[in-house]
Amino acid sequence: MRGYFLHFTLAVLILAGALAGFNWMVDPYAIYRDHAALMQQKSAILVMNERVFKTVALTRAPADIVLLGSSRTDIGIGQAHQAFASKRVLNLATFGQPITESRRLMQALLEHGKPQVILLGLDFFAFNTLFAPPSDYVEENYSPFRPYSLMLSVSTLADSLAVMRRKTPAEGDCCYADGFRTPNDPKRFLGNYHQQFIDNERMYLLEKYLPYPDCDFSFERKNGGSSLDELRAILRLAQQQQIDLRLFISPSHARQWETLGQAGLWTQWETWKQQLVNINAETAKQFSRAPLVLWDFSGYDAYSTEGVPEAGNPQQLMNWYSDSSHYTPALGKLIVQRLFSSEPNAPTDIWGTQINPGNIQAHLARIREARAQYRASHPQDIAEIAQTAREVEQVKHCPSK
Repeated sequence: MRGYFLHFTLAVLILAGALAGFNWMVDPYAIYRDHAALMQQKSAILVMNERVFKTVALTRAPADIVLLGSSRTDIGIGQAHQAFASKRVLNLATFGQPITESRRLMQALLEHGKPQVILLGLDFFAFNTLFAPPSDYVEENYSPFRPYSLMLSVSTLADSLAVMRRKTPAEGDCCYADGFRTPNDPKRFLGNYHQQFIDNERMYLLEKYLPYPDCDFSFERKNGGSSLDELRAILRLAQQQQIDLRLFISPSHARQWETLGQAGLWTQWETWKQQLVNINAETAKQFSRAPLVLWDFSGYDAYSTEGVPEAGNPQQLMNWYSDSSHYTPALGKLIVQRLFSSEPNAPTDIWGTQINPGNIQAHLARIREARAQYRASHPQDIAEIAQTAREVEQVKHCPSK
């Protein structure tokens, strides 16, 4: 019996060692390779799980500039910017990144170093406490033991085998060694824009703005606390450690804001912006410092009202958007230029508005005026979004409020 136990234990150790060795060798999440050497690789790397790579590996890597935010930031801001030249820049933005995750990533960054600048893209849906965290979000990713547990994981083995089968990254995969996503070929969207916009708006109505089963939006958690407290924690960290944190509200197409309005969340959207301004000012006052710069790129403007090609149009490319939510790297370039602009009092005709307690109400009023103009001039878009909302309501079976 004792010999059987010893043989069994030995077999388990051999299998565990083989599993760990294979996963370490294949490294499907790019977390075991030397990051300094990996950064020298100019081509994209094949990463099977963006969150593992960015949370486990990139938060521990040296950086001068770091990007945080949702897939809008992940997809929309690329590598090629003058402000990034000769800097170590990491993109830690991820799909569906809630504000809680942005705070956790910032904490992890500061535990391993102190970047000069952090750019944080703020998105309204990311503050909805009823929005379920993305399926690949795992709190254990922040543990110092995570690389070792993944090495012994059967799910890692499955991803290792997938890497062996694929060998090279596909278009749009994550990513380069600095976390920036490999760019999409705009031609892939030809003829499909219209349906992509509708599908994106349906997804936001189903999953992000009013997710089932609550079918509601709330800043307050059921077990106490608020998503706005996460922003307070982020701003306190920045003020305490004197991090140059640059905040910006992400742009989206005008149809996305109409989708938000169709969900009945326009007032809460405005309240959210007011709260961002208030919390920024209050936190700065606590530290006897100036509020952090907060830019708003959302609303209705020449970029967000870009016409959506008719269904099946195989010729027309969009310049600024690939769907209702996500802006293109061409627009992301303008965002970065604005965030790094040294002009103290930029003219109001330059895209983007720096919001503060003194101008927030006038700013919100201007967006409402621009919205009225858009609704009057785009009745077909408005009708289509309303139809999508009715279809979503039929399939969600929300409880009556």
